[in-house]
Amino acid sequence: MAGYREKAVVIGAGISGLACAYRLRQLGVPCLVLEAKDRPGGLIGTIRRNGFLFELGPQCPRFPDSVWRLVRELNLENQFVAGDAKAKRYILRHGRLHAAPFSPAGLVTTRLAGFAAKFRILTEVFRSSHPPQHEENLAEFVRRKFGGEILDNLVDPVISTVFFGDAQKIGMESAFPALVKWEREYGSLVRGAIRARKNQAKPMMPDESPEEARPSAKRSGLRVTDSLPSLGNFRPGLATLPEKLAEELGGEIRYKAGIASVAQIQNGNGAAKTYREISLSSGEKITAAHLILAVPAYVAAELLGNIAPELASHLKSIEYAPMCAVASAYERSQVQNRLEGFGFMVPRREGLQTICTFWNSSLFPNRVPEGKVLITSFAGRGMGGGERDVQEEDAARVVEAENAKILGISGEPVDRVVWKDARALPQYNVGHAQRVAKIHDLLRALPNVYLAGNYLRGRSIGECVETAYGVAEDLHSRLRDKDI
Repeated sequence: MAGYREKAVVIGAGISGLACAYRLRQLGVPCLVLEAKDRPGGLIGTIRRNGFLFELGPQCPRFPDSVWRLVRELNLENQFVAGDAKAKRYILRHGRLHAAPFSPAGLVTTRLAGFAAKFRILTEVFRSSHPPQHEENLAEFVRRKFGGEILDNLVDPVISTVFFGDAQKIGMESAFPALVKWEREYGSLVRGAIRARKNQAKPMMPDESPEEARPSAKRSGLRVTDSLPSLGNFRPGLATLPEKLAEELGGEIRYKAGIASVAQIQNGNGAAKTYREISLSSGEKITAAHLILAVPAYVAAELLGNIAPELASHLKSIEYAPMCAVASAYERSQVQNRLEGFGFMVPRREGLQTICTFWNSSLFPNRVPEGKVLITSFAGRGMGGGERDVQEEDAARVVEAENAKILGISGEPVDRVVWKDARALPQYNVGHAQRVAKIHDLLRALPNVYLAGNYLRGRSIGECVETAYGVAEDLHSRLRDKDI
């Protein structure tokens, strides 16, 4: 057992598990990664075939400093392709596409909102309001601040695209704590945002020259998206990042290693040291001094059910939203729309299954053979799982029919990839922040067990990496303290 004393076992080779193991390796901590599937990446996946690049998960994520530093360490800078932050996003209304208003000028001219709604947004900086004592859901917040028209036509499609969630359920303090803080402290979202942006101004990293700094779009300071990290992807697809991390870890990863159970055991002489015995589906058993669960909350709940039932109960109660991705390739001549921009988002009130559609071949070069186009749609309203589960072929038929009507597409796609997950993304619903705080409290009573995942502090790649690094550094700190 002594050989396992300083060994960490990470269960899950999604971006969180890979980043945690990579950081542990940098810190000199031996680590084994167990992954049930036959590939790394989790929700990040790229299928490369027939000259097409099909992205199964994130299409054009943001690359904050935490991820960009990782890109540099992995020597992937030359593979990175920056997205156009100014590429137009569209919102569907009454069957027609309207440019999403992400700037004051766009808001003034948009037909997605009337004069009264525009006036409430543009004059928010001159008024003061305060959030209630209880946690509002997003719908309540937006109606109170800006009215129902803004909620239905602008906020709902954006939130559906980013969170795959329901504005009637998403909690403000759980998903948007900064907005609550700004309103509470400054009485205005705009005044709070201005102050926060000033506070975020920081110098370059000491080891970073201007040429090495992460790419960013030219910023006018007027668009909502200007203050956000750079968008991007890799020439061979987004799976390049987890694949490179897995390559660096090498033999420290074992695939097709399904976990049957996790048990708690004491060492042979009855001392207080607690170990975790991991039973694989194959019957093999692995003993670990430190265990990191980098899996969805509901999987972590199953694994911890016997040794920490209260913690498992809180993990199990985290809701997940279904997702269905349909990537369809066409001849350029089949599509009437010019596909100039990012893609479009669909408000719930339009009554479609499609939540959003990305125009992949317009976002990045070399995604398709010459003369072809590629679009990827995400759906989840009524076709993700449960009693209303829809087969992949039927889901593709529904989504492609909706796209055909909106974009003027004729005929069948020349290639297609469909991917479904009944529990894809965690939902930061009302009460989620308090639940996560309770999870952390209970975790402190469970020696040498750690959690990493997108249900804790954020669902973006950057937030997953930051959480994973924090876990690795915490584990390393505990080992170091024992050596002193």
